[in-house]
Parts: sequence; structure tokens; C-alpha cells
Amino acid sequence: MSFYASSEDVRTIEEGGRTWLVGRARRADGSWQDIKLDLDNIIGNRDGHLTWGEQNFTQSASDIRFNFEGGSNVPVLRAKLRNAAGGEQESDLNLGERLTNNNGDLVFN
Repeated sequence: MSFYASSEDVRTIEEGGRTWLVGRARRADGSWQDIKLDLDNIIGNRDGHLTWGEQNFTQSASDIRFNFEGGSNVPVLRAKLRNAAGGEQESDLNLGERLTNNNGDLVFN
């Protein structure tokens, strides 16, 4: 199940030098469960681009932000990232591409 269609109060926080996705996700029985997912375990920076399956993007990022965008409320993570040339560039990632709600737990697929 798409996590963003079955969650509420979803936002990012920075804690301990890492970026976390937090909120509440609906379980199969209709109850709500608090969620907290360390995005730095599943997202990295590859030459200025947010990349799935890498790690520790926060270390080379600034202006990290998260919003639901467009008519479909797509969950988008945005940040300015350092690239190999030492410059900084804007990058974004649709978190709905790889995150799902499995009975109240966020899962990276």
C-alpha cells in the first residue's frame, strides 16, 4: 500500500546529523502507528543527485525539505547537494516510488 495515501502528519526532521521521515501510518485494523524511518540508511548523494540504495545524503546536503506536491500529493524530498566538482545543485526524489506502508510500518522496496 502506498505509504502517503495511508499516513498522516508525515514530515522530515533532522536529528543526530541524519534526516528522518516521521508521522503516523494506518494499520490493517484501522488503528494508527507512529513511524520513524532513517532516510540516510536508504538515500545517498551520487554526484549531486539523491539516489536510492545509497547512504548518508544528509552529510553533503543543505536546505533539505519535504512536501506533498501536485494534485496527487506526491511525497517529494528535495535538497541542495554537493557534486563531484565541488558545486551545489538541487535534487529531488519521489519517496512514493520505493516506500510502502506494511501494516503500519514503512518499508523500503
